[in-house]
Amino acid sequence: MNIYEHLRQRHMSLELHRPIVDEQRCIVTYLLYNLSGQIVGYQQYNPNGEKGVFNSKERGRYYTYRKAPTVTVWGVESLYQSTGPIYLTEGVYDAARMTERGQSALATLCNNPPRDYRNWLRMLGRPIVAVCDNDEAGRKLAKYGDYVEVVPDGKDLGDSSDEYVEYLVGKYAT
Repeated sequence: MNIYEHLRQRHMSLELHRPIVDEQRCIVTYLLYNLSGQIVGYQQYNPNGEKGVFNSKERGRYYTYRKAPTVTVWGVESLYQSTGPIYLTEGVYDAARMTERGQSALATLCNNPPRDYRNWLRMLGRPIVAVCDNDEAGRKLAKYGDYVEVVPDGKDLGDSSDEYVEYLVGKYAT
């Protein structure tokens, strides 16, 4: 399977998000933005990297760089495809499940964002639905939502069933 097929399996809309793809090395780079639209970091994804090796460019599955102390998210481009709620998730592929269905979603790329995120999210003027993993990390992310959904069955949203994702869209549709 090539990297593009892999990304489609992970529900990534390549038309909306436009990641930088290195086909030879099988690495995908997602640009991270602030609310002003400035690029303030990036996350690299290597599907062949070792799971559980955190923030290692050489060995890990994910490597994230952020220009500190800026509020950084992935998915800003999705804010314009919907006027409904914004789904807040921990990871890129969690948010991709929602943007694939025409919803706005942002990934914090962490489970405990700085306090500045609250003000930043409020400036958007839309309800925030925090979609959290059913663990301690998820409980930290929950404090940033006007509404909180905990993904069942020990999964994250990126690995959830289509039925569960449709349930979320239907529950919060405006």
